[in-house]
Amino acid sequence: MATFPGPIAALRPRRFPPEVELEFRDGRVAGLAAVNANTFWFMAIIVLAFGMWDWYVDRDNWESAVLVRAFGAAIIIATGLFQKLPGKSLWMPSMAKVRLITAVVTAAFAAAILERGYGFGVAGLVVILLTGPYTAIDSRDLTRTNAIALVALGIVLPLSPLDRFEVFGTLVFVLLAVGVSSLLGRVLESSNRRAFALERELHRDARTDALTGLANRRAMEERGPFELKRAQRSMAPVSIILCDVDHFKNINDRYGHEVGDAVLRAVAGVLRGALRETDALGRWGGEEFIAVLTDTDTRAASEIAERMRIAVSRTAFGRPPEGTTISLGVATVHRVQSVVAAWDALIKEADSLLYQAKKDGRNRVKYPQA
Repeated sequence: MATFPGPIAALRPRRFPPEVELEFRDGRVAGLAAVNANTFWFMAIIVLAFGMWDWYVDRDNWESAVLVRAFGAAIIIATGLFQKLPGKSLWMPSMAKVRLITAVVTAAFAAAILERGYGFGVAGLVVILLTGPYTAIDSRDLTRTNAIALVALGIVLPLSPLDRFEVFGTLVFVLLAVGVSSLLGRVLESSNRRAFALERELHRDARTDALTGLANRRAMEERGPFELKRAQRSMAPVSIILCDVDHFKNINDRYGHEVGDAVLRAVAGVLRGALRETDALGRWGGEEFIAVLTDTDTRAASEIAERMRIAVSRTAFGRPPEGTTISLGVATVHRVQSVVAAWDALIKEADSLLYQAKKDGRNRVKYPQA
């Protein structure tokens, strides 16, 4: 018999694999830092705005309550200004927790000073707790934040001159607010995760060659300079290999484009198997492929290129029955000065050597001679 998840289970956000989960959380932290850079004032305004209730409820003691609110608002503003300092934006999640807990404690102390303060001031606590989902990374982070806020409130309430009815009423309203906050947090997290997954899928599709499943030219033009930037810091050599399927036009003309596409898919699989896990492989365009090899000098890159050539030449493709070969050009940069200039120079040199390999009879590797 089929079973269906309950309403709470249906709202439980599905977590990603560890490496993707880390990417999601990093993105959420960066996004929250950008959104909250100039919205921390809102929490301070909430804390101060309920001072009007203080004046309405107890005009004899409201000034003391306002002083408490002003002190709490000052802490909130200070944490907001701190996260705006250069290099401090990633502190936003921690600062957001400090702001929420400060606001809860401030509202509780201010209401306790007033006669019948909790009859009206509990609304301020509810509003503050409902802002939690908009500053939490995910529902687990929100649960921890709400738990700390409840502990802080549990410390404040016994110190306040409240009767049992006021304490009970406050706890009921606060627990209801936490429940609604948690539910809203789950909904927001599910929405954020779906948006993140869709963005990753679109990003992957935009950088994947539909025929071979390899990275496309756009992706390789991003990966190459990225690896050169890393090499610029580590002073390690970077090599690229450009390869071209020999007589590919003849394959298309003689056997048809379906066979040509099958050959490209098969060659892509063979090349991927001949490379190392750390090497990046992509379709450069048409029947050309490109590999980016990090921490690899000319000698090692030429050996890898030869391994690629042999692997393709020994593969039985079925059609064309005579088999398929590739020609390859290898280029290496040993010390990166300018990333853009180094990438352009690598492409130009590898393309020139590839042309030389085809001119010299194809099915061979050409690389710079020392």
